[in-house]
Amino acid sequence: MNKTLITLALVLSITTIAITTQAKPGPYDPSRDAFKDFQNAQLRAEKEEKLILVQIGGNWCSWCHKLESFLNNNSTIKTLRDETFIAIKVNVSPENDNAAFLNEMPEFEGYPFLVITDKDGEVLNSRTSGALEDGFSYSETKFKEYFEYWKQAER
Repeated sequence: MNKTLITLALVLSITTIAITTQAKPGPYDPSRDAFKDFQNAQLRAEKEEKLILVQIGGNWCSWCHKLESFLNNNSTIKTLRDETFIAIKVNVSPENDNAAFLNEMPEFEGYPFLVITDKDGEVLNSRTSGALEDGFSYSETKFKEYFEYWKQAER
């Protein structure tokens, strides 16, 4: 009886550890085709008269998760983003480094990296998100100024 209980406890412990240590899906999907996503964004940008916001990062990046949470949970910034841009995410990870796509983007150091293009793919602006940080998160004021500037820009 004791041997059965010990075996059962061991199996339950291993199962619990396996379930809790599995990687949670993040905002970046390694299976996505960055070129196809960008082409679709260009079509939508032309139709909706918007710019394209390319968010480059990976699920391994803690600041990428902070940025995703900030952009989706701050209603002012989320609305401004959605009114101004067609947003796509480009994954960078061992599973898919999207090197060919990134060769088409400006050079950069650091993640997350933001690129704004027009509907034709012309790069209008690029920056690491560090300039938009505030302490251990992002600044609503800085993002608001950044997005409002591009909302007013000619298309």
